[in-house]
Amino acid sequence: MKIYNLFPLTVMQEKISIEESERKILINEIKKMKSSNYENKKNTYAWTGDTKGHEFLFSNILFKNLSLKISNTILEYLKQLEINTNLLDIYYQRSWATFTENDQKINFHTHSQSNISFAYYLLKPPGSGGIIFKSNELQNEIAKNIFTSSKLEKSLIKKPNAFNSDRSMFDLEQDTIIIFPSKTAHATAPNKSGLPRISISGDISIMLKDSKGFEHLMPNFNNWTKF
Repeated sequence: MKIYNLFPLTVMQEKISIEESERKILINEIKKMKSSNYENKKNTYAWTGDTKGHEFLFSNILFKNLSLKISNTILEYLKQLEINTNLLDIYYQRSWATFTENDQKINFHTHSQSNISFAYYLLKPPGSGGIIFKSNELQNEIAKNIFTSSKLEKSLIKKPNAFNSDRSMFDLEQDTIIIFPSKTAHATAPNKSGLPRISISGDISIMLKDSKGFEHLMPNFNNWTKF
């Protein structure tokens, strides 16, 4: 018997190391951003800088070293997909911090305006929750909603595995980055550590240096006409 797994979703995990002195500087800078939007109430959801006016984190000189290291991992991700980066211009479209306190989480969402997204764990205590990916297009779904959690609870699905699951969680360590297509639905599990979790996320846009002969990939904005 042979089993073929076709049409995969490729998610890349890598370690990025920074000095502890740099980590403290970045954490303090993020705390300043968060304090500028402080809400004096209990919130179920994490503080996310992209919705609070802090969506261009990598324009801050303090984050330059980290952004350069992340750039290298993005290039490696594209290399694994056999994409010729020599033909592309690659941009950080947005970059922001998330600050997740105890019992907080982030609901499922996508970043439909970009091509590649990432999350880097600047501060990640044990038990502070992982990132969850979900697919709405299950190639093995032989009947509608057959792979939902309710079917597992009713024992129709005996146990979840890579063939029959609609979601997968990565509980990553501090200094780990995870990279994935922006269209992928993702969320975070609740933080149960009693300590804050801080991640740095970003969206990457790619465009052709020369769009001649190409139809679908974004042409370079140098050739756009504003009205």
